[in-house]
Amino acid sequence: MTFKQLINVSLLTLIILNTATAQDSGSEQEQKNQPESLTEPETTSAGMTQSELKKIITEIAENVQGSADNITFYYNGANMALLSNLAANRMRIIAPVISAKDMSEQQILASLVSNYHLALDARYAIGDGVLYSVYIHPLKELTDEQLVSAVRQVATLRNTFGTSYTSGELSFGIQTQTEEQIDL
Repeated sequence: MTFKQLINVSLLTLIILNTATAQDSGSEQEQKNQPESLTEPETTSAGMTQSELKKIITEIAENVQGSADNITFYYNGANMALLSNLAANRMRIIAPVISAKDMSEQQILASLVSNYHLALDARYAIGDGVLYSVYIHPLKELTDEQLVSAVRQVATLRNTFGTSYTSGELSFGIQTQTEEQIDL
């Protein structure tokens, strides 16, 4: 498979995943028609809430700003954002890494290899022309420990881009990699 074919397959996979996520969350009109009680539970007994997300992020990060469903913050050298949607029961943590147009073929391939071997729950993903380190999870099922681990993994994956390409938590198969070790 040529490099261009690999990229086309990767992009097609991202499009399919984004389409599936959009279908899972329903249409905007359906979300607008949801009862007001679905916007934020009063207690955490129903699972993780947007308010709890912000509380935990405030405890572990710096420069926390934004509303409960769109939080920006700074953690371990990384500017990050936590986006959540209660109606869709989804959350994601993102950290921008590099403009996708500035990536070499070796960096793109190393990122894909990392997603398989070196990244535990965080992944590299391209969206809107930017390579991100990202973690995506159902909101209500998320635990406090998973959230803290996710923030750490996203920051580490972002910070190790271009060197070891790892989330720092666990690896499968290979312990580290460099761009020179990737065979096109």
